[in-house]
Amino acid sequence: MTFAGPSGSDITAASPQILPHIEFLLHEYGKAYLFAGELEKANQLQIAVLEHRRNTLGDDHLDTLEVALLYEKQGNFQEAEELVVLVVNKRRLVLGDNHSDTLDSAVNLTLLYNQSGRLNKAEELSVELLERWKKIQGENHPETLSRMSDLAHTYSNMGRLQEAEALEVLTRQRSILGDDHLDTLLSMGNLAVTHRQLGIFREAETYGVTVLQKRNFALGENHPETMHAMSNLAFTHNKLEQLQEAEDLGLVVLEKHGREAEALLVEALKKQTDLLGNNHPNTLCTMANLGSTLNKLEQWQEAEDLLVPALEKQKDLF
Repeated sequence: MTFAGPSGSDITAASPQILPHIEFLLHEYGKAYLFAGELEKANQLQIAVLEHRRNTLGDDHLDTLEVALLYEKQGNFQEAEELVVLVVNKRRLVLGDNHSDTLDSAVNLTLLYNQSGRLNKAEELSVELLERWKKIQGENHPETLSRMSDLAHTYSNMGRLQEAEALEVLTRQRSILGDDHLDTLLSMGNLAVTHRQLGIFREAETYGVTVLQKRNFALGENHPETMHAMSNLAFTHNKLEQLQEAEDLGLVVLEKHGREAEALLVEALKKQTDLLGNNHPNTLCTMANLGSTLNKLEQWQEAEDLLVPALEKQKDLF
């Protein structure tokens, strides 16, 4: 993909001659592509803007750091963490601890710690951010609720499921933001995972179906968040299959849920591979879930073909 200037040249090429208004447009296009889930196009534009800002403003300028922050979405956690830590420290120094830009960058660092499995650091920073937002905006402000949702997600990742559920984030967000708000759907998806881990599979399925339907409508079926919801729902179907097996509901029902899970996961894996690449954590998680489903359906060779490379790639990544 190229963006041609008046002379027909590619204006995304890193160059000190990029005019400020063109740079602004490239940056905004990059953010729009990122939100739409078109990561390859977003990445190309981000690189162009980042290199230009490094050349003209230097690595430590806040505008440079804003673009660097977007690299977290690419799944390269080690490089992303170095950049995001630089962002947080620089913004604390220049803007102060309670400035909204400082807090926003710290939120990105929290999410990055969660994704890379550094859960103690994620918890520590999540608690700090929640307390700051409570003091700045009050307990029921949307940003405060989002930070509460982040902390609940961290607790869930740590296996502290009762603490995650006790925060009751979803009830507050539904009341204040409404059922269709993307922050509400994020908390609903997290609660679906928590309920699944607690063995409350029917409620997990109900929440999972709602999240998938609403994200499909709001974001489109190819958005990474929609595909993530699809993968989570498929995993819940797997758990329901095990529950029905325990209740001795018979082979027909087991096969039905197994096939439902397989169909969802095959679709999610194809879309995630196309949009995120083979090595992205969400893609690898779906590969593992699909391999597990195929095992249950006694498709041994197909399961092995997915599980072995998924394991090797996860070892390389983490």
